[in-house]
Amino acid sequence: MTAAVPVSQAGEQVRTGWWNRPFQMFQTNLREIDADLDVEDALDAIQDHGANVWLLNVGGILSHYPTDLPFQTRNPLLRSRSSGDLVGDAVAAAHERGVRLLARMDFSKVHPRIAQEHPEWCFVSRTGELQVFEDLVSVCPSGEYYQERTLEIIDEVLDRYPVDGFFFNWFGFNEVDYGSRVHGVCHCSSCRRKFTEFTGIDELPEHSSAPGYLDWKRFSAHTVDALTAKIRAHIADRKPEAGLILGRSADILFHEANNALGRTLWPHATSEAVGGFRVSQPQKPVLVNSVAFFDMPYRMADEQPHMFAQYFTQTIARGGNPSTYIMGAPGRIRYDCLPAAAAVTRFHRDHAAIYQDLLPAARVGLIKPDSLSTSPDRYSDSLSEYHGLFSSLVERHVPFDIVPAGSLARVPLARFHVLVLPDLPVLKEDQDGALENFVRNGGRVLATGASGVRHDGTVSDWLPGERRTNVHCDPHALKSSYVQVDRSDQVEGSALVPRYGRHHSLLWRIDARLRHRVVPSAPYGPPEKAYGHVHGGEHALGERSFGAGRAIQVPWTPGSAYRDLSLTRIRDAAVDLVVELLGPDVQVTVEAPEQLEVVLGHSDAGLVIHLLNHSGQRRNGFGPAVPFTGVTVRVPGAAGQRVHSLVSPEGMSTTIVGNDLVLTLDEVGDFEVLVLEGRQP
Repeated sequence: MTAAVPVSQAGEQVRTGWWNRPFQMFQTNLREIDADLDVEDALDAIQDHGANVWLLNVGGILSHYPTDLPFQTRNPLLRSRSSGDLVGDAVAAAHERGVRLLARMDFSKVHPRIAQEHPEWCFVSRTGELQVFEDLVSVCPSGEYYQERTLEIIDEVLDRYPVDGFFFNWFGFNEVDYGSRVHGVCHCSSCRRKFTEFTGIDELPEHSSAPGYLDWKRFSAHTVDALTAKIRAHIADRKPEAGLILGRSADILFHEANNALGRTLWPHATSEAVGGFRVSQPQKPVLVNSVAFFDMPYRMADEQPHMFAQYFTQTIARGGNPSTYIMGAPGRIRYDCLPAAAAVTRFHRDHAAIYQDLLPAARVGLIKPDSLSTSPDRYSDSLSEYHGLFSSLVERHVPFDIVPAGSLARVPLARFHVLVLPDLPVLKEDQDGALENFVRNGGRVLATGASGVRHDGTVSDWLPGERRTNVHCDPHALKSSYVQVDRSDQVEGSALVPRYGRHHSLLWRIDARLRHRVVPSAPYGPPEKAYGHVHGGEHALGERSFGAGRAIQVPWTPGSAYRDLSLTRIRDAAVDLVVELLGPDVQVTVEAPEQLEVVLGHSDAGLVIHLLNHSGQRRNGFGPAVPFTGVTVRVPGAAGQRVHSLVSPEGMSTTIVGNDLVLTLDEVGDFEVLVLEGRQP
């Protein structure tokens, strides 16, 4: 067997294989009644869709092959097949056509018989109850089933079939079941013992708001990462040419793009997930499995086609591989959204040379908060600030990449010119050190909210603030107070934005240059008394040179204020600071409606510019996009370079202005892709 390595190292190890070339996947998530699947008909549909990889249910909850293991449950309807073996039929037919077949495994639940024989494998609630849904019993990743028996199931599959890889569904701790019922933290004997070993804490937390829950999240994340690394090493030892699709320790990083009842849409979720993976682990490919139905309780109802298409365009723009996920055999359930997915899937297939090793190439990095670094409530505040700044940059056509905060100390930050820190609570020592080196060596930082402020109120050495003196977050106390975002000597008639959200008063360093004066509250009630605002003695922005770099600190939350209030003056005040820090290092400028997102990537083909049309965005989904006409893209210093439009080449014209290349696009529909040959980021 391959020797185990620490999880921190396992996540960074890279194995090369077929997955390092662009690929397109199609998942048929089979039900028990789909045992009679016609594999040739299925492959016709998969290849017509543009896919060259088939993800098929193989084992775990239900075995679609004649397993001999007592802790698996064989599909009783396999007897309807002449061979009695769906997996064997599918592998042979797929390989005959040059299609790779991946084994979908689900180890999250077992048949009640198995649970009765091995209760020590099962999830146990705080009150000692098992987690049962649709007559299946959840098992725990800390227990023997996940830790040992999964390897035996994998061995049985590899002994019988030349599969090209594995995907594990619902691979984690099931605090919430399929019916959205909250079961909380697992209290099985394995979790109780291993949690104490990992944290030194004797008692498991009772629920998500209890003390110790953040320690539980870190423990559960570590357990899943360690198990992933263990399984990955096992597969690599048994069959090196087979890849594993899963979390950060796998060969192929995974994100599922889906909708959900009661969940407010974050329209950039797919782009965010892929972008974060491609920045933090650029040597590993990313797969996005996009769900064709509307949430699990409505598996027979298809997703809105325009919403579905967004998953795919956002995936390929950030350098991911697209995958389509349906229920049952192709054609049995009506999914009218599939043609939209097929169009982008075939586009990705037909332009594989462009997407080979496509990596993020923006000079601005937006740091994504880490859910494991702070309490759920504080993380929610940081995430709101991050989302607001994300939307602000998109709407102003400023290309940026996503940098996960947990990877700050590992990512080569030197390729960025500007980093944006969205209200990040206390930075870890290695993160703070990485940012200090970034600024010292010429980097520029915009820090909002409490970014860089320590628990004791002191501020990171490289920022303009020295010490926090107060925190203002009472919405009633903040009413009728403002931040002045221009330099006028007057209050009335100047550019004011509401002081909203959370404001940290700072004692500034002696060499800090101050702007954006705070205007304290004044009467706002009866119109007759609504006057009296004057400048206070406080400033809401400090800037400072540090080493060869520069930092701007905005100790309030313009991102979350814009997210809640939608005032473009707040948005522009924040983005103008990013543009100011970027200076002459602008890569592209775009004249288009604010619903057009600009994503920059780089491959051997050159600089790849994706333009994504978000005009169809609705409250909780996407409808048809409105085509944008007369869009111009200006690339400084690119005069004389060859450029191609991959979507509408006949609708693009080029002109030279000085040393710049200016592209005029007659129309941008759902998306456009421009390639500047040989252009460096």
